Amino acid sequence: MPDRSPTPTAPLPLYEFLYWSQLADSQSPTAIGQILARARPFNASNGITGLLVFDGQRFCQHLEGPTVAVEALMGRIAADERHSELRIAYEGPLAERRYRRFDMGYAQAEDPMQMEHLAMLRGDDALQKFLALRPSFDIQS
Repeated sequence: MPDRSPTPTAPLPLYEFLYWSQLADSQSPTAIGQILARARPFNASNGITGLLVFDGQRFCQHLEGPTVAVEALMGRIAADERHSELRIAYEGPLAERRYRRFDMGYAQAEDPMQMEHLAMLRGDDALQKFLALRPSFDIQS
């Protein structure tokens, strides 16, 4: 008799994005609450985790999840009128998740100059600098 037990499915390949954007001129810094209220359930239902850092004018977000899901989300973010000047600082495949505790963590940046300096970096330099700063953020989940 053949074995009919379910075969485990391989996990979907993971991908990550680190991007920067400006809060659109037409938006108030209080828009962050609305962004988080919509992002958290959407991310949870699509297997996306990450961290959003906001300094009152600039967003820095590190996203990870299944490739198709995070690419689609980046398309939605790029089209979101609450953002302007979106720049992808880093993107690439990811071996394992960096964020396991929450679907979308949030932190306010205490030092806008630090964020401005970080926003000038690209590629692996940007990713490594952001990851090094994570322990200094007061992350809310």
